[in-house]
Amino acid sequence: MLPIYHVELLPTDFALRLRPGFIASLLVLALLVLGKFMIRDWWGAVSLVFVILMGLFVISGQYRVNASSALFYCVMAVISGVFDVISCVLYFQHSKYKMFDHRASNLALLAQGVFLLSPAALFSSAMVSYAIFSDCRDHAQDLMPLRGAAAGVDYAAALGWEATAAPGNQAAPVQHQPMAPVPFSGHGQRLDGT
Repeated sequence: MLPIYHVELLPTDFALRLRPGFIASLLVLALLVLGKFMIRDWWGAVSLVFVILMGLFVISGQYRVNASSALFYCVMAVISGVFDVISCVLYFQHSKYKMFDHRASNLALLAQGVFLLSPAALFSSAMVSYAIFSDCRDHAQDLMPLRGAAAGVDYAAALGWEATAAPGNQAAPVQHQPMAPVPFSGHGQRLDGT
């Protein structure tokens, strides 16, 4: 495989302050896993376990928060949340009880609570992880040259444009004459040696 250039985003103070909230959201998801096992939603529980395992990568690593893993976790939690919304709608369409019906058994009430809380917990956890990632991304020192003239990079000079004084003390771009393209003037090589 080709090596991929990867820059580890340093966590900001805001991202570190969000860490306890993110851990709390992982604990809520762990309680929902127990609830899913109790209502015998095996596949939902297993998929939520994998989401939690991905969330553990966010709070581990060299720093106390791994912003790159936060983005991956956010995507995974949103996708799992969409599937949980679908399973919630299907559950309530096929259930013989209305939402929190007083005639429902305790297990049916638990199932309703789990199916309602699971997408909400996943989406809120995804929002927290995206807030961690976006704050770390916005304050990354290594990515500052990619941000344009505000960071001191002169793209006009790199593209061959010069700023000249225009009326009103505003700089107007002046373009140099482009050079005519030069056709290939070498001789080709064949793979078979002829």
